[in-house]
Amino acid sequence: MFEIHRKIQSVINTYVDNGTIDQQTAKFLTNPHPITPVFYVLPKVHKSLTNPPGRPIVASTESVLAPLSIFLEKILTPLIKTTKSFVLDTGHFLSIIRQHGSIPPDSVLVTMDVSSLYTSITHEKGIAASKRLLERSGRSSNSTQLCLDLLRIVLYENFFLYGDTYYVQRQGTAMGSNVAAAYANAYMDSFEETFVYTDDRFKRYVDCYLRYIDDIFLIWTGPTDILQAFHQTLNSVYPELHFTMQYDPARISFLDTLVQRDDQGRLSTDIFSKPTDCNSLLHYSSSHPKATRNSLPRSQFTRVARIVSDRDVLPTRLDNMSEKFRERNYPQRLLDQEKSRVLQPQSPSLRPTNEEIEYRLSTLSILSCPK
Repeated sequence: MFEIHRKIQSVINTYVDNGTIDQQTAKFLTNPHPITPVFYVLPKVHKSLTNPPGRPIVASTESVLAPLSIFLEKILTPLIKTTKSFVLDTGHFLSIIRQHGSIPPDSVLVTMDVSSLYTSITHEKGIAASKRLLERSGRSSNSTQLCLDLLRIVLYENFFLYGDTYYVQRQGTAMGSNVAAAYANAYMDSFEETFVYTDDRFKRYVDCYLRYIDDIFLIWTGPTDILQAFHQTLNSVYPELHFTMQYDPARISFLDTLVQRDDQGRLSTDIFSKPTDCNSLLHYSSSHPKATRNSLPRSQFTRVARIVSDRDVLPTRLDNMSEKFRERNYPQRLLDQEKSRVLQPQSPSLRPTNEEIEYRLSTLSILSCPK
């Protein structure tokens, strides 16, 4: 850990001396009392309840690399919104889909997923992708180089404790690192710019293409055999990168949304839950503040109302959500009150506006960035 601290200090001193960062930023990047990151696994119960696969996590909060990761996340995340396929969250996805209009009659709805993206990114490809994104933003050469120097330390020096043994991660970025999502997004953007958008089949047959980190939604207007060939091409680019794919002419799930099309090609959305979904809502007897517990039905009913585009179906979906809360001992009076609120016809639109989306994006970058 001492050697890592020395490397960090050397980089910091270089960029303080040339005026890229100030003393306050230099102090932020140095953790004088770091803890040792610990490796553990979270079971993916949404995949299987009987034999769930594991999600590897490195608990790196307060580690020697944590300030660097936080700093890089605050710089890279705002740049991600400039990428072509960027999706912020479900609300952002809905706003795009509902403005899309009807789709051609022979179209199919497609989703793709990158298997184990975070741990599949080779360091040099990820660093090259991040460099591309930083340079495209118009940052100074010193600022860009600072970010890349810090990123190399975060990636190549990522050590952790598992049991009684110390390890160093040789490929990918650790889940648990602040910069992981932005880094993965930068990598996928570079991949898309190089291998997806340039493909003639993409140019001809893709009517819509959106991505939330490693989850991809697209509308394909061509033959399905060409779609399968396009999918195989994506899987042949890098040996470490594997795309899974599902497609259907009528309905497909993406994030927590079920996208459906009617005979006229019009798109609608409904709430989606995986078959393995368990009722993990906070129990009303929890020791959390009462205001927190009472706010949950409102937030969840609002989420349902935003996703369900068919107003005739909405009451049923709200009843389903209400039943989940009842199983967790929430008062019926509270549930009825919040259901009534979202069903009021005079209520303002539950869809996020462009201004709301921009605000949420702006709050992702609160740390002063080097010039």
